[in-house]
Amino acid sequence: MRPIIGITMCYDDADLINQGVEYSYVRREYGVAVQQAGGEPVFLDPSIDPLVAATLCDGIVISGGQDIDPALYGQVPQTDDPREPRARTDWENQLIDACDEWNRPILGICYGEQLLNVHYGGTLHQDITHAHDNPLEHGSSKQAARHAVTFLQDFASFAAGEKVTVVARHHQAVHRLAPGFSVAARADDGCIEAIVGNGHMGVQWHAESDETGEAIYGAFIQRCLDNKQLAKAIRRIAKPRALSGLWRSFVVKK
Repeated sequence: MRPIIGITMCYDDADLINQGVEYSYVRREYGVAVQQAGGEPVFLDPSIDPLVAATLCDGIVISGGQDIDPALYGQVPQTDDPREPRARTDWENQLIDACDEWNRPILGICYGEQLLNVHYGGTLHQDITHAHDNPLEHGSSKQAARHAVTFLQDFASFAAGEKVTVVARHHQAVHRLAPGFSVAARADDGCIEAIVGNGHMGVQWHAESDETGEAIYGAFIQRCLDNKQLAKAIRRIAKPRALSGLWRSFVVKK
């Protein structure tokens, strides 16, 4: 059976789409990428309990979004760029905890990578134009940019030292890396572009929008499938032992 992959959605509580109506929304590219990589996508928002979502799904993709509230990493806002509502971010933080409890892998995309880093104790550059001497064009939510990234370690099907061109739509990025994570890729301007840690992976670019999608989503889906098969094998081993223990207990009592 194909693994079930939950995809978190953006949350509009600021009349961005239609005045007076709240929306959950996401680009269709995410579901297409999951489907093409061998998973079955389901779309999630704060209306589902995080623990229920983690138990139903074999893995979670945290999709892109607006800026993360800097209060979550101990800073005050330095820009007036729109922020993702805390209703989404707080729920996703609970979802990450639930995934850790149930050993569910997470793939963080753009905002999703940043949230993984913040959740585990890292910080962000609130605007990368001020973070590097010669910053590249990394695009925006409305206008994508293409630039190269270089892998610093083996990541998905990419080898350390390999360089690829990616599609980016962000103005923030990982600053101080969270404990337990390592940097897997950087852009030529030094911007952190991929991280791994705690059984999760994150990319700053939008792999579902470029040629890296097959490798990134494929590796993630395979990880979810391996986890699913391992859990099934453990249950097969544990069940006879549990039944055997119950039988011994019954015999002793008799």
